[in-house]
Amino acid sequence: MSVSKGWFQQVKRGSEHHQFGKHHPSYINVLGQQFGKLVVIEQEPGKGVVCQCECGNIHKEANTVDLRRGRRKSCGKCNNLGNPKFKAEEDALILKWAGYKSTAEIADLVSELGYRRATISTIKNRVVKLNKTRVNNEQISLRRVGELYPLAKGSDRDVELCRQLYDVGVPPQQIAEKMKMTVPHVSSIVHYRSRVHAAYGWA
Repeated sequence: MSVSKGWFQQVKRGSEHHQFGKHHPSYINVLGQQFGKLVVIEQEPGKGVVCQCECGNIHKEANTVDLRRGRRKSCGKCNNLGNPKFKAEEDALILKWAGYKSTAEIADLVSELGYRRATISTIKNRVVKLNKTRVNNEQISLRRVGELYPLAKGSDRDVELCRQLYDVGVPPQQIAEKMKMTVPHVSSIVHYRSRVHAAYGWA
């Protein structure tokens, strides 16, 4: 097919064009190359590039610019935007380890399930959403408990020993000397103002 452009010239289109079935003059061969999680498996003239993602999904790009400049690194379906709905087993994993493992460790465990590449932000945002449907006494907290808290002073065993000594009549001042803790800290422990939860769920 050709398109008339004045009485003296015709602009050829489709199969009549001299470039039909050929690559553009600025064509760059990227067949077989990997860009992030994408590997180029097809690069036919005028049909863009077909890539296969690590997740197995087939993805098509109109050209190679975004690939070569690092703006496109995955198919988009294997990241958090492609998997907005959390699976029941992902939520169960968060509920099991919240307060016992760090948020980064929980993110790694969720990622191992294979549904998404979870980050610290992913887990924090999911906990916020889960807490919207839970009553106050069932709220999920990612803050580690007991001796697993990064700034915890003393082990859970030391805390329990402080309380046992206090129960048999030893005053906080003597307990503080024996356990090498401050008196205010011992008082908060024996009166259950701090260190209420032990890290019994750690494994």
